[in-house]
Amino acid sequence: MKRTIDVERIRFSFGESWTVVEKWDDSPPYRKGIHGLDGTKAVDIVGVRGGDLYLIEVKDFRGHAIETKKRQPKELPLAIGCKVRDTVAGLVGANRQGRESWVETCAQLLLNAKRRVHVIAWIEDPDLRAPEPLGKRLMWQNTRAKELRQRLAWLTPRVHVASRLEPAVLADVDAENLPGVGGGPG
Repeated sequence: MKRTIDVERIRFSFGESWTVVEKWDDSPPYRKGIHGLDGTKAVDIVGVRGGDLYLIEVKDFRGHAIETKKRQPKELPLAIGCKVRDTVAGLVGANRQGRESWVETCAQLLLNAKRRVHVIAWIEDPDLRAPEPLGKRLMWQNTRAKELRQRLAWLTPRVHVASRLEPAVLADVDAENLPGVGGGPG
């Protein structure tokens, strides 16, 4: 049975291979835990697939082209890095409270050096303009991924940027636009 999670204006459907899928920033362990510390950030989704932990942050800049150009070069990698940092601390702290088995699974994967941790930044940009080649957009994705890898080198080298243009980095997951979002279906 697929599990669906809506984040911003995107619906993610996680397939059977995902053993844990939780909307971390809305979960009771987050809300009753580290969220009480002012300034704490959180990734949108935590998941487990194939014994690996996934920390997924979603940014949907469609309809915000000017804000996107101003924020992304320096602020976005730092913001996502802080969300990952706080999520790691939040999962470990929530595990110490021992209330949720899925939190224990995630925390154990974080602490096991033999398990992989993946950080996925799912970033939807404004739709391509007629003169903008797809190759330029994909090059921009690679630049963002490089910046994020530098910020998250303390945790993992497995950092990827995904979108409708490059969904393959997140296996067994479908993403579609929620009704009322420009740019057509997923």
